[in-house]
Amino acid sequence: MQKVEPGTTIVLTDAKIRDIRRPEKGQIEVRDKTVPGLRVRIGVSGTKTFVLRKSVAGRYRNITLGRYCDRFGLTEARKKARQLLSDIEFKADPVVALPTPRRRSHTTPTVRFLWPDYKAAKSDRRTIREIERVFDRHIIPAFGDRAADKITRGEITRFIDDIARTTPVMARNVLAQFSAFYTWALPRLDDLPANPCRDAGRPPAPKPRERVLSEREIGALSRVLDREKKPFGPAIKLLLLTGQRRSEVFDADRSEFDLEARLWTIPGVRAKNGATHLVPLSSAAVAIVKDLLATEKSAKLLPARGNWDASPSGFSKAMARIRDALEAELKQTVPHWTLHDLRRTMATGLQRLGVRLEVTEAVLNHLSGTRAGIVGVYQRHNYFEEKRAALAAWAREVKRLARAGGPARRAPAKRKSRRAGGKPSLSPSAKASARGVR
Repeated sequence: MQKVEPGTTIVLTDAKIRDIRRPEKGQIEVRDKTVPGLRVRIGVSGTKTFVLRKSVAGRYRNITLGRYCDRFGLTEARKKARQLLSDIEFKADPVVALPTPRRRSHTTPTVRFLWPDYKAAKSDRRTIREIERVFDRHIIPAFGDRAADKITRGEITRFIDDIARTTPVMARNVLAQFSAFYTWALPRLDDLPANPCRDAGRPPAPKPRERVLSEREIGALSRVLDREKKPFGPAIKLLLLTGQRRSEVFDADRSEFDLEARLWTIPGVRAKNGATHLVPLSSAAVAIVKDLLATEKSAKLLPARGNWDASPSGFSKAMARIRDALEAELKQTVPHWTLHDLRRTMATGLQRLGVRLEVTEAVLNHLSGTRAGIVGVYQRHNYFEEKRAALAAWAREVKRLARAGGPARRAPAKRKSRRAGGKPSLSPSAKASARGVR
């Protein structure tokens, strides 16, 4: 990740703008190398504003273009700056053409204004990425420009109900994040009598999912994923082989993998329970990671296209494509399944293979069940070697299931012995199989 220094001239990108840290006092500016005069200004609150600095009629003028946000990013700022530069070339007054901002009748800050300070207050949380995702995708687009003390519980209820119609689990998550924001904001807003999320309507808790892929579905999915391109093919195959969570796989850094030790170390800041997790890698998992490490030039194991500092996006399209491919592979309708179902499928598979429950929970990095309460306090064994054996057995099982449902293979032709009347000679691989070598 490139460090952005204040006062420098660089080719700005949205990723670089997001990474600029706010100053402790005053304000700083970073100039854009692509559009002369365009710069982004950052104040102590963390608010980022696009400004165009240009000589007009013999003196420099700073023309405010707009605040950096989801709806006004770098592309829009450059377009607006170029238009103003064109107006200046034709001797027009660029400021006259700008729309006059409406003055607020009160001084209550908006949700968007408070968001940078709230994010900074939560920056040490291991869930900060999830907080940012919820605000960027849901809360800021809906309520970003609203006065924070004027949003009612009725509005929030309707907002959550709209989300719950398609994704009830996400609706509960959004409400929880918005409520946490208002708990933080309440002491900072004089006219806010109470947290409006507290009495807002809450979607019912979803029923626990029970979907487990069948053995035939596991084998077919393994074959489908082997044909699926990066990043989703290798990433989902790694999910299937290791049983780890989606975010732990797709947000993984290259530095977490030690191929020589055949080990993946998930740091506590990324693990759901906050505990560092050691994941022994099977031969199949090592092959996937080795290929990803050899072909990418990013700190991320699975970087997004066009932005090596970010994780992949586009899960909905990828999952629709993979689900369709699985049905085509099996030539039948397949009940709906999600990425988290692969984690349950692996856990069920380990039990079917005879792996002890406490080892399965160690593989999943669960602190509930047999590792909870007083047992978890006094039982400090981490089951590392048992986890390695369990994941190796599961990888062999996935490989067996993939081969079981695959196209029939033609047996290799046997070569006749050079000696007359002798038995046919065996190939080296056939000899190895005869000796019981896998």
